[in-house]
Amino acid sequence: MTTNMVRESAKIYEFPVRDLARLNAMRERQTPKPVIYESGSASWYHEEAIREAERTPKQ
Repeated sequence: MTTNMVRESAKIYEFPVRDLARLNAMRERQTPKPVIYESGSASWYHEEAIREAERTPKQ
């Protein structure tokens, strides 16, 4: 009777994507989207001042 049992781990295979539109959609989902600041009120100057204060280096 065998006392030494060796088990192989599972192998993961990546299936190829053959549809170009699907491949482009996958790539687009993985790329980070830029943040768009949109002001829906009249306080755009206040929001801009906050962003400017965040950009200035702290002393």
